[in-house]
Amino acid sequence: MPMTHKTMEDFARSCGVSRPTLSKYFDDPTSVKPATRKRIEEALRSSDYQPNLFARNLNRKRTRAIGIVVPTVTDPFYSEMVSRIELRLRDEGYWPIVISSHGSTELEMEATRTILSLKVSGALIAPLGLRSDRRTLEKLTQTMPVVYFDTYLEGGTPFVGNNNAQSVSTIVDYLCRSGDAPIYFDIPHVNHNSPERLNSYVAAMRQLGQEPVVIGNTRDYTWDFERIGYEQMEQMLGASGLPGKTSGLPGKPGGLPGKTILCANDRLAFGVMAAAFAKGLKIGRKADCDLRIAAHDDHPLSRYTCPALTTIAQDFAAMAGRSVETLLALLNEDTANVAPKVSLDAALVMRQSA
Repeated sequence: MPMTHKTMEDFARSCGVSRPTLSKYFDDPTSVKPATRKRIEEALRSSDYQPNLFARNLNRKRTRAIGIVVPTVTDPFYSEMVSRIELRLRDEGYWPIVISSHGSTELEMEATRTILSLKVSGALIAPLGLRSDRRTLEKLTQTMPVVYFDTYLEGGTPFVGNNNAQSVSTIVDYLCRSGDAPIYFDIPHVNHNSPERLNSYVAAMRQLGQEPVVIGNTRDYTWDFERIGYEQMEQMLGASGLPGKTSGLPGKPGGLPGKTILCANDRLAFGVMAAAFAKGLKIGRKADCDLRIAAHDDHPLSRYTCPALTTIAQDFAAMAGRSVETLLALLNEDTANVAPKVSLDAALVMRQSA
């Protein structure tokens, strides 16, 4: 039966060490002598004692905690990023605290206030973007080290994200070389990624001597990309979206102005593909297919669509790693190793859909 200790003082006495030495061990096990560390760890194995890290952290000016704020943890893109960031922070001896803003300005402001109240050492934030309360986030950046990832707000806060000019031009070039030039299915411009990708598409098409064609309703603010992809595609296809029954341009399915669709992100593509399937259209790059569909992000589920989605793979590992490294440099006041903006190149992933 494990020994019971109610307080740190009790446990320190049973270990034969002082309370300050025990506290030092819990802050950083390597900071005490190897023999002392061995004695404490043997006592921990035979005891049920667990230090109250939250209470200990509140007594400090700054804790060993790092705040992580994302628009939603239900999106596998952000889930993947949070998972990688959490593990990296734990390896560095920090305690990650994850908060979702659920696409809400008010909840993002509340998350910011919570981070301030917990006295975290710093924060890694993927802001909402268009709907962010800039003054609240600016106040946070003036109080502690902050790094934005995936998207940013204007200003001097360090940022790590995708190089949209490189990634979009890469997939536009591939689609033009392998078949019809793509039309671009846009999404609401919820953050800087959306207009950057649109502008990159237009520039890439013109550089290749092609006329840019953009579809999609971008007026309504929503993060529900699968739904709007399905609904808008269904509306464009209408009742004449079945193979052999066309409207719009000759030989094009439904009311679409092209047979190759580049979606602004994978989540939008999921809805677009589902609506095309519901109309009996065949998706793929073979001669007997009605549509080619490609997208951007390499969402963790994109390889499991039917057919598997051709897309651009953002570098999750590099984005998470550089975000944490930048924040650690700020915490260590190593500003020489802090770049104001890091744009990471992405890679084309060719699958069956395009």
